[in-house]
Amino acid sequence: MRKKNPTPFYIDTARAHLVVSTVSLEFSVPENQILSHKKGTSDISFGRQIAMYLMHCIFGSTKTRIGEVFGRHFSTVSHACNVIEEQRDDPVLDSKLIAMENRLRQMTNAKLLGLNI
Repeated sequence: MRKKNPTPFYIDTARAHLVVSTVSLEFSVPENQILSHKKGTSDISFGRQIAMYLMHCIFGSTKTRIGEVFGRHFSTVSHACNVIEEQRDDPVLDSKLIAMENRLRQMTNAKLLGLNI
């Protein structure tokens, strides 16, 4: 049985927008394309996979909830997390992920959104 996400949907949506903004800036992929229901180019798909991965790793959101927020099936989220985890051996990508993880943790610790996230 899948783990139920106790976090309200609107908080996960706010978190997703924060993550997508961070990924968009780091990888120069437009936010609206990361959140689009269309697959898009490989750069867009990769940015989306990173955003899903960060949602899962930083906020502990369930893959089902991440799928709901991004308009994808939970198995797509699972695949995205596996793809990014396997690519962490690349030192350039890993350093970018670490920087984004730290930035997101700092922002949420400061409660910049005015939400209890």
